[in-house]
Amino acid sequence: MVDSISKGKGKAREERVIPVPDEPSNPYLVRITSHGKMNSFVTFALQFFQKHDSVPLVFHTLPASSSKSAEQSNVGTSSRPDRDSNGLSPTSLLAPRLISVVEIVKREYLKAMAADKITGLYQYNEVGILEDLPDYAAARQSADPEEARAQMIAEKLSGKNHLKAKQTPYMKITLSRSQLPDIGSATAQEPLKRKLSKSAKSRAKKRAKKNAVEVGAGAEIDMEDGDGS
Repeated sequence: MVDSISKGKGKAREERVIPVPDEPSNPYLVRITSHGKMNSFVTFALQFFQKHDSVPLVFHTLPASSSKSAEQSNVGTSSRPDRDSNGLSPTSLLAPRLISVVEIVKREYLKAMAADKITGLYQYNEVGILEDLPDYAAARQSADPEEARAQMIAEKLSGKNHLKAKQTPYMKITLSRSQLPDIGSATAQEPLKRKLSKSAKSRAKKRAKKNAVEVGAGAEIDMEDGDGS
């Protein structure tokens, strides 16, 4: 009975694994959601970098409708309301979850790296306002123009002479195995580095010295062959 339950749980865990695309867009977008398992996001990221070492991965809190590429990724879909009972948008509420996912990905990536690698993932952070995005503004206007018009009339009838501008923050964090030349308005964050023990550093120095000797010996052999001809 216990074995059957454990097998069932194992099967359920396997079914939650997000498949890595064979030909991903560059960069590849992953939308963080409130109901998505953090472990699924982390596992996907590690498998993605293992399969596509030259493609950056962008985690973000943008709504699905504001990014066509995000919808195509099929990573993180949601039918949640635009705002919660306190008037806060998921694009703002999910920022801490996004940061947690990214930090775990960086740590686990560092652990999974080959022994001769010491530098982890490069990170680029970007915070913006949803209403400033042309795609989002157009989608909001075409989604329900009657509702938008009714809301505007209600605000004017409330007697407010100066209406408060609506601003909805969102966050994007790009992870890359290599340094990106053009990051725009994003801020760069140095990659984590693996701390080597004294014995590991000593072994690395010995390997480097041995390789240098072998390269030098190979060059001498080539020169002798050239003289002999």
